[in-house]
Amino acid sequence: MMVGVGLGILIGAYKTAEAAHEPFVGFVRYIPVPALIPLIMVIAGIGEEAKILLIFIGTYFQMVLMVADVTRQVPKDLLKAASTLGASRAQLLFRVLIPATMPGMLDVCRTMIGWAWTYLVVAEVVATDSGIGYSIMKAQRFMRTDEIWVGILVLGVLGLATDMLFKILQPRLLPWAELNKN
Repeated sequence: MMVGVGLGILIGAYKTAEAAHEPFVGFVRYIPVPALIPLIMVIAGIGEEAKILLIFIGTYFQMVLMVADVTRQVPKDLLKAASTLGASRAQLLFRVLIPATMPGMLDVCRTMIGWAWTYLVVAEVVATDSGIGYSIMKAQRFMRTDEIWVGILVLGVLGLATDMLFKILQPRLLPWAELNKN
């Protein structure tokens, strides 16, 4: 995740990084991840590695472009003011740009966690022999609709819990972002 955030900031902040990376990232982003499952199974098998690889591929490229968009939304006046006050390039990046993007990046992470849950279930349905998605598919084969509903509800509760965790942590981690909302 940190690599995706780092590359996203570089693409959003520097035109040369955008020109070098965005076409490839944009291309891969449009490849349907479930279409890659046969290759993932060949490369990583059907264990935990396959799940991790599927989730990584499904979220990484989306995250890079979303973080780049968040980075581009930082007001240029903010960067110009810091530069006028004598900030170096490193200070502009680490003391101005990154803190200014943090609220948006946390929102991107919230979104990516939702996608990660989806890709986890896809991986468990197709490329593993354990997990909630696997249990749902197994229950389907035996027409156990109650077990299917339980699996779906568990996924919903887990997703809601992670989303609420992000909402609770954001004002604590980024108090300056709350000041800008008023």
